Amino acid sequence: MNLYKGTYYTAGILSLIGILLVAFIIQGSTDLIGTLLYIAYTILALIISFVLFFTLKNITSNKALLLSTSKVVGIFLGTALICYFVLSSGEETPLRDGNMLSASGSKLVSAGLFMFYALILAATCIMMFFGVKNMKK
Repeated sequence: MNLYKGTYYTAGILSLIGILLVAFIIQGSTDLIGTLLYIAYTILALIISFVLFFTLKNITSNKALLLSTSKVVGIFLGTALICYFVLSSGEETPLRDGNMLSASGSKLVSAGLFMFYALILAATCIMMFFGVKNMKK
């Protein structure tokens, strides 16, 4: 049995365990909830590690895919840096609970919003481009 089949069956077993855990939570067994959370975190960590392992394995085994992924990640990081250093500004802001949001925290929030807007704009432009391109055919 190869690694893919082993992972496939492991994912199936973890899914069944997840269904059972949801059933226990719905029944309201309060004494089991702490244990179920630790099991859920363990399963989540396993799933994330499997996804990262196979993603990195596939990317490193294919040179064209590595180049393509590097370009996309570079564009994403470049957009994030532009949004943080050029577009966002940070100033201390009072919060509703009486605390203060620091200038760096305000700058991160602002950069996140600009990044969100930039990605929405990029996705819209790409969809429109390919929509028009496919209409010409």
